[in-house]
Amino acid sequence: MNTDDLRISAAEAKRRVDAGEAIVLDVVQPVTWAQMHRTIQGALRIEPNDIPERFAELPRERQIIAYCT
Repeated sequence: MNTDDLRISAAEAKRRVDAGEAIVLDVVQPVTWAQMHRTIQGALRIEPNDIPERFAELPRERQIIAYCT
């Protein structure tokens, strides 16, 4: 599978979140995240290395849109 097939536009991501179909999972690396001037409102922030420990926090009933670098 081509990874481009897994990408969606920001507008489509917003539509899915607004419709309650999805959540945004912010998994930007900590160094990059510390330098960012903006964040995604309402996103669940989990550092990539913490995903195994926090896996239970991810909703099973909604799509997960991962935001990463």
